[in-house]
Amino acid sequence: MKNDFNELESLKHLAKSFYFEGSEVGVLLVHGFTASPTETLPLGEFLHEKGYTVHGIRLAGHGTNYKELSQFTWHDWYKSVETGFSNLKDHCQTVIPIGISLGAILCLYFVHQHPEAKIPNLILLAPPFALKSRLVRLIPFLKIFKKYLYKGEESLQYFKDHNLYSYMYRPTTSIIQFTRFLKYMHQQPICITIPTLIAYGALDDMISISAILDAKEQKFTTNIEVEILELPKSGHILTVEPDSEELFKKIEDFLRI
Repeated sequence: MKNDFNELESLKHLAKSFYFEGSEVGVLLVHGFTASPTETLPLGEFLHEKGYTVHGIRLAGHGTNYKELSQFTWHDWYKSVETGFSNLKDHCQTVIPIGISLGAILCLYFVHQHPEAKIPNLILLAPPFALKSRLVRLIPFLKIFKKYLYKGEESLQYFKDHNLYSYMYRPTTSIIQFTRFLKYMHQQPICITIPTLIAYGALDDMISISAILDAKEQKFTTNIEVEILELPKSGHILTVEPDSEELFKKIEDFLRI
């Protein structure tokens, strides 16, 4: 077990924000909960090869040590998105947000909060409008007994196989912050008015697919394009799953809209 963890820790040097200079069109990439920019790096490298300026941010409390994550709230994660967008906007005329998992919801909320930014389109990868796990409801009680929840050996192997640096433990207080953000986001009168691509994996066991379909009806205006792409061979982390080549090509096409 110790050697396995050491192998994962050897990837920590990759868990930092990245910036690839390209055209006047910038793409902001936002990773998911307990993850790091290693999640968005494959997509970032692909888009940079296509000529885009790409900035993959690291959310507050991520990519360092899992015990530090509990010191941050969802407001801090959202602030990371605002800061990343502002930094990219300093170099690009246009900035398009792309988020995966928690990052997708943060990007959605950012677009809602900043209509003045004139963002042309939005891409959401595996957005957790609702979570499948019933355990989430028990977290407020579970945190009394457990500060951290271990992800398991299967997850550890997955991260190593795909060169992903992610925390192997989820702080229960951070899970509560995640669910609070989702609840707060659902309480807001969000109505997205720009073309949006939503992609999810058919094998994703973390998020509710029906909630994605509900969100399409509830959080987007009826007169804009909202395309939903199902990736039949993919699980949750779409950027490293078997359908990633198809996904990346679809994203490239959608960015041209």
